[in-house]
Amino acid sequence: MEESIPFYKILNEICEEKNITQKILSYGWIRELEKENEKHHVIRYQFDLNNATSYKIANDKYATYEILKANNVPIVEHKMIFNPLTRSLYYKNEFLVKVKELFYKNNKKIVIKANTSCEGKDVYFCISEKEIEEAVQKLFEKRKDTLSACEYLEIDYEYRAVCLDEEILCIYKKRKAYVVGNGKDTLKDLIEKENIVNGIEIDIIKDLDLNYIPKDQEEVTVSWKHNLSNGAKPVKIDENDELVKKIKQVAIQAAKALNIRFANIDIAVTNNKKIYVMEVNGNVCMNKFAKEFPNGYKIAKEIYSKAIDKMFQHKF
Repeated sequence: MEESIPFYKILNEICEEKNITQKILSYGWIRELEKENEKHHVIRYQFDLNNATSYKIANDKYATYEILKANNVPIVEHKMIFNPLTRSLYYKNEFLVKVKELFYKNNKKIVIKANTSCEGKDVYFCISEKEIEEAVQKLFEKRKDTLSACEYLEIDYEYRAVCLDEEILCIYKKRKAYVVGNGKDTLKDLIEKENIVNGIEIDIIKDLDLNYIPKDQEEVTVSWKHNLSNGAKPVKIDENDELVKKIKQVAIQAAKALNIRFANIDIAVTNNKKIYVMEVNGNVCMNKFAKEFPNGYKIAKEIYSKAIDKMFQHKF
């Protein structure tokens, strides 16, 4: 089963090429890598390059916001919400009031998400106070201790920069999930086919007319999320473009501020060319990228190989 996941296949190839011994522990969750009596661990997609503090900050969306804001790195505005059952010491009704203020400030569009969510899970797009309250209640019922509310930005693409020791090893943009019409099937049918083929469940745009029949070869965006795990597609870009150069600079600023060595950094560019960090992830997953991007497997392997070289710095 693991061989079907690009990450593990790549890891196995790298270890074989570099004469690194592997032990698979904790039901495959942990890989212990050893060479010349030096051991390192890979837990899921987390390499032991980042210190615990940096990883914990990056794994918490509001903490990331606070650190980046304090270090003058442009980041989309966040508001904190505490669960009254598990964080009663901090809970105050005024937190939800501030969230609703942000909602009206941002044209009645806001995103509510668990602070430790990933891959677009536990994330809700809200366009009414009722939806905000329902999203918060759902997440509290899942025993989420803290939530973030943040502005919803109208953007076509989100950029992802893979950063290792303040160097951008790869940058691409993510296009929201879309379907291609055939002149016969409705959007509902096309989305269902897409879900079955890719083994996913696309979070559909609110008020999308699912009975609409797109013309042959007509492309229709069907999701509001940019997560590759939710059907978004990695798209190649011109790395010499001036805008891309600025995005890279912001990504490096974010990595420096968090003191994080190896991370995926997601960045949004608005219609008026303003750049904002969306989030930083210390779990560097490139599975969808490896499968769908031109030469994606080769690029992902080069990146993971460099990360392993850094772990065993004096061995290669």
